Amino acid sequence: MLRLKKVLENRGVQFREYASLLGMTEKTLYNKLTCATDFSYGEYKKLKTLLPEYNIDYLLTEEDRGCRH
Repeated sequence: MLRLKKVLENRGVQFREYASLLGMTEKTLYNKLTCATDFSYGEYKKLKTLLPEYNIDYLLTEEDRGCRH
């Protein structure tokens, strides 16, 4: 699971809310957080805008091991 999920949980942001901000369904966000699919460049840019205090590369790295892509 990507570190982004933990950041969202720590902020108390619900999946539904964040998925909506990114313009995707909860299922799509879940797939991205579990490394089943990648974030697009546009989504990457939105993440940088919504979470400017974080290094996006850090957030999009899996907690325990790297995503296999």
